[in-house]
Amino acid sequence: MDPKEMTMEQIEARLEELEVDVDAMEDVSEVDAAIEEKRSLLERKAELEAIQQRKAEAKALDEGTVKPDKKIEIFGKETKNMFDLNSHEYRDLWLKNLQGKPMTEEERAGFTQTSTYATNAIPTEVATKFFEKMKKLAPMLSEITLLRVAGNIQFVAEGTRNSAAKHTENAQITTAQDTTVKVTLGAIEFFKILAISESAKLMSIDAFEDWLVEMLSGDIARAIDDYIINDASNGVVAITPWTNNTNQILNTAGPTYKNIVDLIALLPAAYDAEAKFLVNKKTLYSKIAGIVDSAGRPIFVESPEQGLTGRIMGYPVLVDDYVTTANNAIYLGRWTDVVGNLSQDINVITYPDYDYGQVKYRGGAFFDSKVAKNDGIVRFVTTA
Repeated sequence: MDPKEMTMEQIEARLEELEVDVDAMEDVSEVDAAIEEKRSLLERKAELEAIQQRKAEAKALDEGTVKPDKKIEIFGKETKNMFDLNSHEYRDLWLKNLQGKPMTEEERAGFTQTSTYATNAIPTEVATKFFEKMKKLAPMLSEITLLRVAGNIQFVAEGTRNSAAKHTENAQITTAQDTTVKVTLGAIEFFKILAISESAKLMSIDAFEDWLVEMLSGDIARAIDDYIINDASNGVVAITPWTNNTNQILNTAGPTYKNIVDLIALLPAAYDAEAKFLVNKKTLYSKIAGIVDSAGRPIFVESPEQGLTGRIMGYPVLVDDYVTTANNAIYLGRWTDVVGNLSQDINVITYPDYDYGQVKYRGGAFFDSKVAKNDGIVRFVTTA
């Protein structure tokens, strides 16, 4: 029987028969014929195995069970690691898919494989650009302790920490009454929807990526920055209690030179090395820049050469638009005591708006933050 007409079971059975028959053969021509038949059977067996493998891979593609780094063949072409989340090729296909640009059969199959397995995950290259842009536009993201852990997290932060004590020889050592604080971070959703005409399809991939990163990361970053400072439950403003002359200086007519000096005095010296002022630009230049000390020297000195807005009495200044100007708030603190978690990087989905002939892009990120240790943050306000 022709091997091409045989099933895998028939081929395997015939190969076993040949092993037995060859041992009994004494004629050279018979042995040669057996060898040729065995070669044909093995070639057909390899073809059938390849067909079975491709069927299994096609099924895995449909079910989304093939991992991105698995080497497979699609329509006879080996993809290698083209569609790994870290690859530049996957980045191009992800952006093409958002634009609605056509893909070849091989590209569509490979992209579907990877995006299905990774729940349409954003390419590493694009995620990094989003993240770096967010840090530039949201000052607090570069100052707080920022984690990037998927899902809700719970961690223990340092609470009260006592100093070591002098010990008398042979006396019992008393355990210090240090405390810890348990902090839980969830996943607050931050979304932004952009609309652009169908002309988005005409943009180059690089130009489209730049537009997407610029528009989405900026608006989401600013919303997160606002949350870090002003959220009524978890923001810096939510530190309680704000107590005059303990962690707050209040002066309805201020701020004055004495107010700023008194504010600095409230901050424990242990935090001085890392402490920075946090203030709105309007408050900085309209309320602080004109204050001078007893010798007539301005307490605020610009220092653009250091990449900073400047310093107030030696402390670096962070300028942030989301610090309220309504009560002329001026904060001084060690901002690494605020802990945030970006549990999901910005990801993007697209859908058409047929009524307006537009394509909409919805970007979203999951973030949460809390002040883990608040004794290192003090403030000045004109109204509590």
